[in-house]
Amino acid sequence: MAPPPMSSLLPDPIAHINTFCSYVTMLADHGSKDEIKLRAAQELSENFEASTSVPFPLKVILSSSEYPTFLDHSMKKFLKILQDGEPLFIGEYNIQQVRKLILEMIHRFPSNDHLRPYVKHILTLMLKLLETDNEENALVCLRIINELHRHFRPTFNPEIQHFLNFVKTIYRELPNHLSNIFEPRPNYRVTDLSDINVDQIITKIYSITPIYTDQTTTNGAAIHYNMIPKAVNSMKVLQELPIIVVLMYTLYKQNVHNDVMEFIPLVMTTITLQPSVAHRENPLFCKEVFVDFMGAQIKTLSFLAYLNRIYKEAVAKHATLLVKGMLGMFTLCPQEVAHLRKELLIAARHILATDLRTNHFITMSPKVLKQAPLLRAMYRMNPQQHVALMKTADKKLVDSVCECAYNTLKGGCH
Repeated sequence: MAPPPMSSLLPDPIAHINTFCSYVTMLADHGSKDEIKLRAAQELSENFEASTSVPFPLKVILSSSEYPTFLDHSMKKFLKILQDGEPLFIGEYNIQQVRKLILEMIHRFPSNDHLRPYVKHILTLMLKLLETDNEENALVCLRIINELHRHFRPTFNPEIQHFLNFVKTIYRELPNHLSNIFEPRPNYRVTDLSDINVDQIITKIYSITPIYTDQTTTNGAAIHYNMIPKAVNSMKVLQELPIIVVLMYTLYKQNVHNDVMEFIPLVMTTITLQPSVAHRENPLFCKEVFVDFMGAQIKTLSFLAYLNRIYKEAVAKHATLLVKGMLGMFTLCPQEVAHLRKELLIAARHILATDLRTNHFITMSPKVLKQAPLLRAMYRMNPQQHVALMKTADKKLVDSVCECAYNTLKGGCH
């Protein structure tokens, strides 16, 4: 039986809590059909916003004396569903959508004293899902990990050590995946989705990949599905990992100082990685995958700028790789992806504003000017084009470009 819409209920906190609880129970009921579970999860999710735009916002339930009972019922069911269920990698599957909605609802629970008893269990499961689940779910897990650590500051435990080792393994293995990441692939086309060997394909994909079928909808439109990569192979997940490592260092620096220092050679190697010329020139080269990969590299460069503040001597030992990596990123960063170029310039500014600029970039600065397409393009602009650029670029981008150019030129003049 489909759940009734919340809007049909009277504005009574107890009645709403009871209805919420019945939806949660429905999600955990093995006898309920997947589409019914999805509708229940959608009803819960839509009414989980602390907003006046919903018929009965969550903030009213939060003020009820029954909220702790509702939280206990929901959290135990949610965690069990996520823990016992198998990760799925087809985005359109009902249960995959249910799992993602559950994670998003966990993220929306207020970080208050009512939630505190569940924090350890939540974090344990979120860290586990990072290693087994798909990209979409892992990105929500990372937001939960970030939020709960910032608010509750749990004591250091072996799971944090395990997480840092897990992230180091991802960086360490990345060069081994490089050829696979950029290997051009034809579209996957099958008669029916059941013909696809999901377990085999997810070992080879690093971004969401469409699967086309011969099936059509009632109006004749072709049906296709989206295969989600494993979190451990996801470029989008890799983009978000450095900020969590920084958070762990901030909270537990005495416990993880040496562990975080071990990231330095790994991230130095990461920023030097590039698709081969053969891959880039292939007509089937996937620009979307490359943009995600470059985004991960730029976030890694920003991470390196942070590490340089703490481990200057260790970073300086790998300065040759740093120079090589930054030059390569300036050369290959797609000009049409403005937000990436902006982030790269900002990260470069932080690097070039340190002693690394005068000690390691002076002899390279002519090459920087030659290979940084944006700076070169600005040099060739006429006055009218300069005015047009200043009118369309936001202040942060202009400041970043100017400061980057200034630091580079200043280094080259010494």
